Amino acid sequence: MTNELIGRRWLIKQANRRQWLGQLIDDRHLSCSMLGESDQKEHDAVVQLQIIANGVYYLTWFDADHWTTLMLNFNAGTMSQVSGGERGDATLDYVTGTVQLLNDNGTPNLQPFTNRQIVIAFWNAFFNRHDITAVQQYVAADLVQHNPSIADGAEAMVHYYRPLFGPQGSLRQAYRTIVSVADNDDLVYLHVIRRDQPEAIEMAEVDVFRVREGQIVEHWMVKQPFPNHSANGHPMF
Repeated sequence: MTNELIGRRWLIKQANRRQWLGQLIDDRHLSCSMLGESDQKEHDAVVQLQIIANGVYYLTWFDADHWTTLMLNFNAGTMSQVSGGERGDATLDYVTGTVQLLNDNGTPNLQPFTNRQIVIAFWNAFFNRHDITAVQQYVAADLVQHNPSIADGAEAMVHYYRPLFGPQGSLRQAYRTIVSVADNDDLVYLHVIRRDQPEAIEMAEVDVFRVREGQIVEHWMVKQPFPNHSANGHPMF
């Protein structure tokens, strides 16, 4: 469950302005170095890595002086200390900050990393920028499609939407705003506001995607128009 992090580097920027580079060598060893300190040097630490959710981890690392547990949330790009201590059981100061995956040359790696990120990247590219090539990048060729208007497969999805996104298509100005996102194992849920044309009535939509090995393999969708009246007075979102 944690193999996707092995060999990848990340940069942590703490709220107290300390920064350090980390790289998971294997599922038990971390190489890390503090930046900007006169005695900067790399050192290795024994770690325990626990997946909390897709893209969210507890990282507990131990060295000769202390131990600490951090929560790394690569979906939100945040880091927070969960617990920690040092010899004599003195409690460490709790810190927060950001975490960012890096390319080999040290630049930020902005490629989608988790199931949630993959689905959001596909959604914005395909449904908001109307980029048909996003299907080739993010959707499996044998996609299982539960939208009754579209046949199975990535090619069928392209065939269905290409004319709709075209210069005369009914969805050429469509935009779908993501209001909330949730995920559970390999499923990602989007709750969105859908507007097919600038003057069209808004609709509430829920899309569910199953992601495996970095590709969308299954899709469900339900929608309903915004009502003119609500018996309970609550808005749709």
